[in-house]
Amino acid sequence: MSDHNPKEPNINSLSLDLTQLIFSSLPLPSLLRASAVCKLWNSLISSPSFTSPCLSYPWFFLFGLHNTSSRNNQSFAFDPLSNAWFLLPRLDDPSSSSAFLGSNGFFFTTTPNFSYTPVLKSAWRFTSPLKFSRLNPLLGVFYDGSSGGFGFKFIVVGGVRFIGGLVDIEDRLAVEIYDPNRDSWELCPALPADFRSGNSSQSLSSALFKGKFYVFGIYSCFVSSFDLRNRVWSEVQTLRPPGVIFSFLIPCNDMLVLAGMCNAPRGPSFNLWKIDETTLEFSEISIMPQSLLHSLVESEEDENFASLKCVGMGNLIYVFNEEYHQKYPSCLCEISAENGKCSWRRVPQLPLPVNKFHKVISFCSTVSLTHSFPQQ
Repeated sequence: MSDHNPKEPNINSLSLDLTQLIFSSLPLPSLLRASAVCKLWNSLISSPSFTSPCLSYPWFFLFGLHNTSSRNNQSFAFDPLSNAWFLLPRLDDPSSSSAFLGSNGFFFTTTPNFSYTPVLKSAWRFTSPLKFSRLNPLLGVFYDGSSGGFGFKFIVVGGVRFIGGLVDIEDRLAVEIYDPNRDSWELCPALPADFRSGNSSQSLSSALFKGKFYVFGIYSCFVSSFDLRNRVWSEVQTLRPPGVIFSFLIPCNDMLVLAGMCNAPRGPSFNLWKIDETTLEFSEISIMPQSLLHSLVESEEDENFASLKCVGMGNLIYVFNEEYHQKYPSCLCEISAENGKCSWRRVPQLPLPVNKFHKVISFCSTVSLTHSFPQQ
């Protein structure tokens, strides 16, 4: 017999619509805990029809590969609404590979096998082999409505290809698109040859924006876009505001943003520019406050700024230092959807202890509670 007093309120007596409405007001950490309470609550929260404001804010993910042991790998996620970091469960390496990447709500390995898992559900799935296996490619997740019940596809661009343990200097700069429903790869027109001298994610950034996958040279400032519908590349152009040392291309709501370090007349600065995707003309929209910039580096020496990285999506841009001895300090800029005003603030320190990593993977993503795998 139940000990519940029928005269007292009971959440199980509420309608499903009202229960979902209550869940929609919870912050994401509480939502995740609620989804683990019972099968009914899990089905309500993971339903494609479920919406919540917390699911529209992009989180900042940091995944660290340990120097010697994968058991010491760590995954962190920063929730901008609660202004707090969360240590994620340890992510097991499915193929004993250091070729980890993250993008748009998924973790990936690219070699020796290509596999993927949603960031909040460690359930690795291996795909059929890439036609051209490679390390450190650019990777994006896009939705084109042509994949049946599972509308997402993956695009893999460039990267470093090895033959017999040696770098393939005649790499075709391959572009491949994966359809998870068919478990098949489509070979697409190659990345333009202008990017050959730096064709990995170490020297390129990317942005999915209005049906196009943009590739941008962090140091070369070359830019080209791949039309995901027509499968063609645009002409390669140069996008370099005055004084830029290095920069990153970021998709932000209804605009492209270039974020980068500058040699300004008054000293080093980290600037944001709005980019017209048609003309590639740029206009400055913000400069990081000097106090924040100085909090990310030990001194104003040029080599210290070289370890700054930048990711973002939606209305948030994150800037962080990938050096271990700095404990990966970061800050964020929020761009108002109403008036375009930029607001900068410091991100709290990572929860300690933080292990020493030889590689840090970072990306920005909204969090999906509905990602699952196609039935085969």
